[in-house]
Amino acid sequence: MAILKLIQSEHTKSPVEKALKNCENRFAFIGSITNHFKHNCQEKLAVNRSTFPSPPPPQESRSVTVVVPALNEEGNLEMLMLVLEQTFQELGFTLPVLLIDDGSIDNSLQLLTYLSKEYSFLQVIRHPYRRGVTGVWKTALAHTSSDWLYWGQADLESDFRTDLPLLLKACGPGVDGVAGWRQKRGDGKIVASSLANSTCRLAFGLKIHDMNWIKLVRRDLLAALPLDLVTHRYLLAILAGWGYSIAEVPTPWHPRYSGKSKFGRGRLIASAMDFWQLWWWFQTKGRLLSAAHLEYITPLKNEQIAQKIVANA
Repeated sequence: MAILKLIQSEHTKSPVEKALKNCENRFAFIGSITNHFKHNCQEKLAVNRSTFPSPPPPQESRSVTVVVPALNEEGNLEMLMLVLEQTFQELGFTLPVLLIDDGSIDNSLQLLTYLSKEYSFLQVIRHPYRRGVTGVWKTALAHTSSDWLYWGQADLESDFRTDLPLLLKACGPGVDGVAGWRQKRGDGKIVASSLANSTCRLAFGLKIHDMNWIKLVRRDLLAALPLDLVTHRYLLAILAGWGYSIAEVPTPWHPRYSGKSKFGRGRLIASAMDFWQLWWWFQTKGRLLSAAHLEYITPLKNEQIAQKIVANA
């Protein structure tokens, strides 16, 4: 009777549940391999924190730059600026906004030129051609100096008025990064996203559900990562694997305000290839970089040492 019930329960599972279970079975061995390494990282990080404390929480220091990537988002830009202005009014303080146009071919450039004169908090950098999300991250790191970076969305699927305060509040003492977790998501990408996040939870000890959405992260940690290898997809996964504290907070999802998504099914193959390359690196050179990272990188802006470590890894 028990066997019959088990069989019936398997048949009643949804396709998403079956896919997630299959993913967990396939990658369980990854978690067992990395557990010992992650434990050592966490022990060393605890010692490192006592010597080099984290930067003050962002809500306290307000040392935060809002980074917004944009590609052919002309229909969203004016509303985006209004929403940001309302957000800062409700917060009671204004944060600098760095909007990085990734080679748009619509009328974004002309519109952004006008908006940058209307809104004093806005700085615009334009890529002459599309460099991708990882390229946007590299530009953001090169043109900011704040302790924290908030990664937003130009399509307004994330509402800054609710989400920015939520992430700021969740990023308390001892937290190195916070991710937003999309609730009632309706963009048709739930299965692929769930598989990717489940795999990274097993492989790197990531404890969140939505690693590629809005996020608030310590800039010094991001600056020490080899971004071309880690890519934008696995920033939080690697930090979690190294023992840093990555939290999450549920945030409402909204339909895109205007335009179409720039990501298609082709990114699934690229994401899978990036994962296997990254996981192999994480088990080899990543171990050495992690040890050096936890020993030498400090929240007190010791960035030159971190860059040297990455270059020699």
